[in-house]
Amino acid sequence: MITLAINWGYALLVTGVGMLTVFLLLILLIWVINLQTKLTNQVEDHAETIQDVEKAVVTTDAHPTPHEQAAIAMAMHLYFNSHDEEPHVITIEEVEKRYSPWSSKIYGMRNLNK
Repeated sequence: MITLAINWGYALLVTGVGMLTVFLLLILLIWVINLQTKLTNQVEDHAETIQDVEKAVVTTDAHPTPHEQAAIAMAMHLYFNSHDEEPHVITIEEVEKRYSPWSSKIYGMRNLNK
């Protein structure tokens, strides 16, 4: 009998308006994300062109070649060859459990001695 008391026209109207709102917001969100992606790509392309111009201005004489970098790295490795010598022994130390008043159950009980 309750189904007869429901105003189905109003219920369908509220449902339709709700679904329409959700789908319109989803379409708006997709549009905003696509717009943001396009703007981000344009900014990155602009930054790349600026970097290309800066690379053209910088001379290569100031930077070492990859072979020179490898030689410097090898020299530093040989000079600072200070590795920790660890013994290959595994030690297992047994630790006994300490008494802690925080884990004692006797303090959690009520003493109702009167």
